[in-house]
Amino acid sequence: MKKIAAALAATALLLTGCARKATTDEIQLPIYGADEVQYEVAAAKYMDLSETESSGVTIGYPYAVYLTYPGDALVMSYNALKGREVTAGEVLAVLDSSGLDYDISNQQTIVNAAYEASLAGGRAEQLQYQIEQKKLDMMLAEKEKYTITAPFDGIICQAYAIGEGAEAKGGDVCCAVSEVSKTEIYIDGGDYRFGQKLQIRIDDDMYDATVVEAPDVAPATAYGQSAQRVVFDLGEDVMAQVLEEQQMAVSSGWATAFVTTERKNVLAVPDSAIKTSGTESYVTLVENGERYKLKVTTGVSLGGYTEILNGISAGDVVLAPGSGEYTT
Repeated sequence: MKKIAAALAATALLLTGCARKATTDEIQLPIYGADEVQYEVAAAKYMDLSETESSGVTIGYPYAVYLTYPGDALVMSYNALKGREVTAGEVLAVLDSSGLDYDISNQQTIVNAAYEASLAGGRAEQLQYQIEQKKLDMMLAEKEKYTITAPFDGIICQAYAIGEGAEAKGGDVCCAVSEVSKTEIYIDGGDYRFGQKLQIRIDDDMYDATVVEAPDVAPATAYGQSAQRVVFDLGEDVMAQVLEEQQMAVSSGWATAFVTTERKNVLAVPDSAIKTSGTESYVTLVENGERYKLKVTTGVSLGGYTEILNGISAGDVVLAPGSGEYTT
């Protein structure tokens, strides 16, 4: 009888407008339970929300220059180690050019003879000397290709190691070199924004980074994947330091990005307080020993709390299983 009377009284209050002022149109009759039962609750309050997530990113070299072997030859030395910094002109591999050296020696003899003939001869002898000299120049230029060098200052981003004495095939890739400034740390897709600040962990060190390409604003890339790629910038000086110090991560081509999402001074309740029905969200308000189901509009959920955009006010107490605070 007490419960029936209380329900009738609550109904009368709602009809006369004397009940608690509703923050939405979804206020309902009290939900009754045993008087002796206590419920875990939490008060809605303004707070800063923060949550950090991690994801794997790739260390990539979309503008690398690939160096190939000029022809079939034995490898005399190979010094292209992936992840190693190199300077322009540094020798990366040397091929056996003994066969070409023999041809060059013979051609040099022919050039010398043609030169002597041109001194005492006429126009035909002079022309023949020029032809033979041109052949020698071409052979010498070909010999230079048997010593593969770095085309510019940069980092070896790909290496196809081959043992000394093994045979390299003409046209096969020896290694690839990329300029430090054109090295990229990126991820394919992801919910990132242009200009967003975050941190990248490479091995055990953390670096501040900025999103410089995002799906909505990324410029076209060499691979035509700008709609998917998100590129992070560490700054050229920091990237050079990373490439020099973090050989293991650079060689593996992987790193980890830590992205922190924050909301400052927002009204929030514990995630456990939010219940859903279809596309709508609700909380159970606790007031004067009674409980009411209220519709709320929610924002982001970060760090175990959900932002409340509309429906309840600061100080309102709601059911929140797991909060550790109980009704009295």
